[in-house]
Order: sequence, then C-alpha cells, then structure tokens
Amino acid sequence: MATEITKGVDQVSVGELYVSDKSGSDQDGDGSEDKPFKTPLKALRFAGKEPFPTIYVESQKEGERWAVISKTQMKNAKKAFNREQMKNDDKEKKEAEDNERREKNLEEAKKIVIENDPSLPEAEAVKIHKLEAKRGQRVKVFGWVHRLRRQGKNLMFIVLRDGTGFLQSVLSDKLCQCYNGLVLSTESTVALYGTITPVPDGKQAPGGHELHCDFWELVGLAPAGGADNLLNEESDVDVQLNNRHMMIRGENISKILRVRSTVTQCFRDHFFSCGYYEVTHSNTNDAQVS
Repeated sequence: MATEITKGVDQVSVGELYVSDKSGSDQDGDGSEDKPFKTPLKALRFAGKEPFPTIYVESQKEGERWAVISKTQMKNAKKAFNREQMKNDDKEKKEAEDNERREKNLEEAKKIVIENDPSLPEAEAVKIHKLEAKRGQRVKVFGWVHRLRRQGKNLMFIVLRDGTGFLQSVLSDKLCQCYNGLVLSTESTVALYGTITPVPDGKQAPGGHELHCDFWELVGLAPAGGADNLLNEESDVDVQLNNRHMMIRGENISKILRVRSTVTQCFRDHFFSCGYYEVTHSNTNDAQVS
C-alpha cells in the first residue's frame, strides 16, 4: 500500500493515511507508512475535509502490520474533528466581527480632533526627574510610552519614560478616543501636556505625583503591540540577547545597570583618591589601573 498525495490550488487529495500509536508522531509524521501519524484526529486534520481517505492503524492480528481503522474509532475521530472545526469557525467569526468593529471604531475616531487650548498657561518642557518642583503647574513632557492601560472608552493610563525617570499620566475623554489614542502602543514617542498633581493618599505613583493631561501629541508610533510582542516571559534567551537595547529599557534591568555604574564609580573614586590614574589602551577596550 502506498500513500498518494496530489496537491491542487485549494485542496489536498489523499488516497490513504497511516496512524501508529506506538511509532507515529503528530509533529513529524506525514501519514505515510514510514512516517505515520500518532492519532486518527491528526490524519483527519491533514485531510482537511470529507470525504476522508482510508485510514490504516496498527493491526491486532499476528503477522499483519496494518488494518483499516474500526468504525468506532473513525466515528470518535470524526466527532472530535467536527467539534474542533466548529470551535475554529466560531473563533474565526468572532475575530472577523472584532476586526470589523475595530475598523469602524477607527474610522469614527478619525473624526475626533484634539487641540491645545490657547487659554491655558504655556506649558514648560521639563524632564521627569525635575517634576516634583513643578507640582500644580502646567508642563510638557517628552518620552516613550513605557506602559499603557486602557480603562473603558473614556480613560487611559500611560507610564511615560524619558531616561531620567517614570511618570504616570492620565488621559480622558477625547484624548483617548481620538485615532492616535486607539492605535497608540508601548515604545511610541509622545509629548504630553498637563498639570502635575500629587497622588491621593493611599495611592502610589513614581515620584508621588501624576500628570493630568489636557493635550498630547504623537511624535512617533511604534509597531502594534510594542516591545511586548518581541520581549515577554516566553521569549528565548537568544531573542533577549539580540534585543538587549530593548531589554535595558525595563525597570529591573535598568536598576541593575545603575547599581553597577555606581559601584564602578566608587572603585574609580577610591583609586583616584589614592593617586592612581585610569589608563585605556588604544588597541583594546580594556582599562587598567596603574
């Protein structure tokens, strides 16, 4: 017996498939005698649709390698296959509805225009680590969207990062309903305008304050999903190492690097105070103390 596979544009025609619970593999098998599948369900998935090909399983008779699958086995496999197909169809339908709804929302969002209110005080550009002295004042802060959380349609929280610290920011109503607000993702570059306000008692935020935004501008949009699509808990070590420039933007790793920098500076200060000099070789990146 031989497996015959003819590939067309929209379907695969299979004459017969082989399944072996002992030596088969649903990952590496191709349904042939030499590389059988492990389960009948995988064989039906491979065939794709009815009419299904003849499926052979390991025979229970001595001296016989293969036997046609029993009606009971085939019935159970078909039930599992149909349940799986229905679930996939429902998932595809839901995804299509979600995409259609999102596209409609995006089109509606393009009609929403936000403007910098000229009646408000002129916003002063300030770095995050200097914002404590600016509480109660209107400021402008440039940075990257470190974290992003949407709460319903009328509220969005942004943790902004500018290299000097982190700032919790609150955007409401049109500020988060506009087109840029809907497509905004982490690692995007933005300019936020608003008033620095101390957080209420019992609440926490970096620096003990947050920015209540009255206007914002998108400077540069990052790819959808931001860094989270590339770097997450399931990312391989190789992926993390190849994207180290992204990893060091995180709070934990950046804190480690700051500690290392401080310790290194302490060693330098000690040796300099003892009359030593740091000499860097021109042909290497190593430094030695003499």
